[in-house]
Amino acid sequence: MLQATGAILAGGISPDLPTNKAFIKISGHRIIDIIIKKLRNTFSEIIIISNDIQHFDKLGLSVYPDLIPRLGPVSGIHAALHYASYDTVFIQGCDMPFLNMQLVEYMCQELGNYDVIIPEVNSKWEPLAAAYARDTLPIFDRSLKNYHLKLVQILDLLNIKSVPESELKAYGNVKEMFFNVNDMLAVNQANIIAHRYLTPLIE
Repeated sequence: MLQATGAILAGGISPDLPTNKAFIKISGHRIIDIIIKKLRNTFSEIIIISNDIQHFDKLGLSVYPDLIPRLGPVSGIHAALHYASYDTVFIQGCDMPFLNMQLVEYMCQELGNYDVIIPEVNSKWEPLAAAYARDTLPIFDRSLKNYHLKLVQILDLLNIKSVPESELKAYGNVKEMFFNVNDMLAVNQANIIAHRYLTPLIE
């Protein structure tokens, strides 16, 4: 069990889905339940960041809103770093059910003197599946207050270690691990992916 915080960013509204992404069902299970089950076996603390607290308050976890609301994922990461009890905070988007937890553990354990350990897929960072040092909070706070809301530009200010695809492949199918459920086509594809797993998504 990692002495770290797993933070689920659950602001997942999509005009192409009938409900919040977190409550879409994959292989008969809501994505939020799949993610919580996986994180619960890994992290000493799990929190949810959402401005719709009433939708998540029956999950048995602490749910917190953005401190500076409605400014996208930067607000969510900022809130997670603020509310986390541990110095290492793993940020996970609520639409990514297939992350490999061995990879997650590796990123958290490697954080060390870095600000962020982040996967790099197709030459792009995956900031909503990355390990952050809690002491990066002042940088996110300053960026929000100055309305600097492009996450990539904020990450450029930090000491980052990226995990390239050549390393990610050791943990599974990279495309599937970082698959986002953003619309109904993606829901159908996610069900196909889920059925290829040898073990249930929730046991």
